Amino acid sequence: MGTAVAAAGVAGVALDAPAQTPAPGATTLLREPARPPALAPRGDLVNVLEYETQARLVVGAARLAPVAGSDRTITDRITLRPRWNIPTRDLDLTATLFGDAHFTPIIVGPMADQRRFHADGELATARGASAAKAAMVISSDSSVPLATIAQAVTTPLYVQVYAGSPKVKDVLAQASAAKARAVFVTVGTASANGPATPIDWAGVEAVVKATSLPVVVKGITTPAEAREAVKRGAKGVVVSNYRGGNAASLRGTLLLVAPVVQAVGAQVPVLVDGSFRRGTDIVKAFGLGAKGVLIGRPVMWGLAAYGAEGVQGVVEMLQTETARYMCMCGRPSLASVDSSLVRVHGLLPPART
Repeated sequence: MGTAVAAAGVAGVALDAPAQTPAPGATTLLREPARPPALAPRGDLVNVLEYETQARLVVGAARLAPVAGSDRTITDRITLRPRWNIPTRDLDLTATLFGDAHFTPIIVGPMADQRRFHADGELATARGASAAKAAMVISSDSSVPLATIAQAVTTPLYVQVYAGSPKVKDVLAQASAAKARAVFVTVGTASANGPATPIDWAGVEAVVKATSLPVVVKGITTPAEAREAVKRGAKGVVVSNYRGGNAASLRGTLLLVAPVVQAVGAQVPVLVDGSFRRGTDIVKAFGLGAKGVLIGRPVMWGLAAYGAEGVQGVVEMLQTETARYMCMCGRPSLASVDSSLVRVHGLLPPART
């Protein structure tokens, strides 16, 4: 039988072709089961978007759906102004945030229940982020205990909790035991019927009073919200369209950065998340005044496809691209990146106040 199969392969007969009714006396060939598409070697991927394709091969489109795609309508309408003949050999992307030194201010953002995408979940993400010298924010809905994750990280560890959540007390206790460096409080989340709920400022203030760690408010969309967050004791804000049913009206968080920076940037660092897929996106955010960027979905693509090495690959790819495009724009340090670097094209909605 082995000889017959080998001969068929040489003759170009497809071993997995639909079964045919054999002629009387003919030899029946064994058909191999269909195989799943092979993953590309991680080193062959050339951009972050290719990680999404590989992740879909591993976990399937349905499971990947919650972290698939992005809305880049606004991001792609912002361009960079290159400059040449400026020395950039001493390129420096380091930054200090919340008392911590960062290799680059590209931070792995909070994503819940990461075992949906890989058996090791947040533990693999922590290992990959640390290998890439990136800080990580752990969701309060983590599928791996915070104490376990803390043992795997070598970079700053932050924790996330929802304003007003009954988990706040337990999360803060775990954060203290894990030697977390800051608490990110997510505000204005989706309600049961879809629209975003009002910001629970009392919940934010309760977290501030319950911990000695810096509190960063995530979910800010207007200068007024940013000012209120600082008034309530926040040591940082994250411009984010994570606002449930209201997200459709908040496309393009990049447009919200500059007004928020103008309102509170002199008092606290302003970070941003939302549809960052390339180093150019990150440079745009820095140019508009952001001091750091949170990366979520692409990290999950890397995790789903390649585990910890995939997380490391995604983060390092974004770090490398950011460095490359800063050089191309003649900006050798984050301090040298300013609004003169970016150009916004087309008609855009007015800034919200």
